[in-house]
Amino acid sequence: MNRNEQILALADRQLDGTATPDDVSRLAELLTNDPVAQALYLRYSLVHGQLGMTPTAMQQLTASAPSDVSFSTLNEPPPTGWKRWAAAVSVAIAASVAFVLWMSPSNAPQQDSLDHLPDVQLADASLSHYDNRQPPIGTVGKLGENDSGPMTLSIIQGETEFASSGGANVRVTGPALFGVNSPQGGVLYNGSVHAKLESPQSRFSVTTSNLRVVDMGTEFQVAMLDDRHIRVQAMNGQVDVQSRVRLPSYYWHFDDREGADSVDAPSISTPMTLGEHAQRVPGIVGRGAVRFDNSQESFVQIDEGMGTEVGNGLMACSSGITLEAMFISEWSGELLDYDEIFRKEDGVYRILLSFQNDDDVGDYDFPEIAPGPCLSFGLHIEQQGYSELDMPLDGRDGRPTVEQLTDGKPHHVVATYDSFSGRKALYIDGKLCFQHQFPVGGLILSGGSAPAVIGNMWRMREPFAGVLDEVALYDFPLTAEEIALHFENAAAGICYFGDDSHGLAAERWKSITLVTAGTQRVFDKLTGLPVDVMIP
Repeated sequence: MNRNEQILALADRQLDGTATPDDVSRLAELLTNDPVAQALYLRYSLVHGQLGMTPTAMQQLTASAPSDVSFSTLNEPPPTGWKRWAAAVSVAIAASVAFVLWMSPSNAPQQDSLDHLPDVQLADASLSHYDNRQPPIGTVGKLGENDSGPMTLSIIQGETEFASSGGANVRVTGPALFGVNSPQGGVLYNGSVHAKLESPQSRFSVTTSNLRVVDMGTEFQVAMLDDRHIRVQAMNGQVDVQSRVRLPSYYWHFDDREGADSVDAPSISTPMTLGEHAQRVPGIVGRGAVRFDNSQESFVQIDEGMGTEVGNGLMACSSGITLEAMFISEWSGELLDYDEIFRKEDGVYRILLSFQNDDDVGDYDFPEIAPGPCLSFGLHIEQQGYSELDMPLDGRDGRPTVEQLTDGKPHHVVATYDSFSGRKALYIDGKLCFQHQFPVGGLILSGGSAPAVIGNMWRMREPFAGVLDEVALYDFPLTAEEIALHFENAAAGICYFGDDSHGLAAERWKSITLVTAGTQRVFDKLTGLPVDVMIP
């Protein structure tokens, strides 16, 4: 264990209340007359102040808690007042130690001695690595008399009625699992749903994996017959049955010089702002990529896709998501170093894909892993909260090491979540390397007013070191076969979608057929084909 690791291990014990007198003495010895060590200790202490303290430390400090703070069990999330108080206690500890150690001007660290230290989360929210606000969530309708945001209805038996904000009266018949993800639509996992529109201007659609049933001012029903087949019935008017266009919502290939579409590459292009130290370089694939120099001014901010509240905006994903990129990484892998690939920071409803080594600060990893360097994929899933799938970069069970991913060669990374299966997964170079199983039907809560950032975070404190290219965002999960094909294409120096994929369409869905009043059809939800034209 090197000197910095010793300091952080001893700081952990001090802050969670388990340090022995020998630990305290050793920590003081390591910090005395070492301004860089003092700065590292101070920053790490403030991290714990921001994110709260461990149950052990809570027990030790409960007796001195403010009179307006009550505790039920230590396994429950602490109330807001307690968090502020715990943060203040930890900050006071850090500030007191820092004051004692830094009183002498000769001990004060110079700025150039601190520049190489990785920034860590501070207790001051304005400097934090995590924006833990809970911004407003858009209302999708009424359940009974109560307004509701996006949610998944689980009906064991009987019927549940829901009035969508888009003007549809929706009835779900159990046993069923139905996610209401917008004022104009929902996601059917099993069971059946009946929708009746209040007016010709009202809109409502039902999505089942690769199929979407869109009303055209009508009354209709969609029912899951088994794991693969759905029945669509129109009572009045007609509905349009559509298949998903399996292309990204956003695709940043960087082959153009000014952010406009390139004639030489497929693109769903968006306006973007490059930081002063984000440098255009020859592409890993195609003509262009962006080099990030691990500095604060090294970023690409996407100037489109924001919404007014959680649940809306063009980057809001609900039933599934994929993040994909090609990279050449120069990440250090050192403790408290973070390299962001993609991040959209809408408070606790963030989307994140990054390299991290933070000694488990914040305890966001789920499932729990041992501290160390990892590839992290963060999402907020309804009823599960925000968590990060942290893949250890330890070389075990088919997982890569830091050394393998920083070998100077291009690599392909894909992160997916599929609410239809509940699987959250990470792929490297076309192969599944790490996954976790959530319950089926958990909608992603995302979207909002924050801009997305490639190669950094919203406060520009976690810069990437290396090259990023072919960054893509999908509002559905890619399959393992698609991921393998994308890697194969990129490794051959061509676009994920093949040589002949110039001019990617912006449309998300393609009409298959109309179902008219008094008729019904059965479809394969995976292929999108009507059953009567499927090849045996």
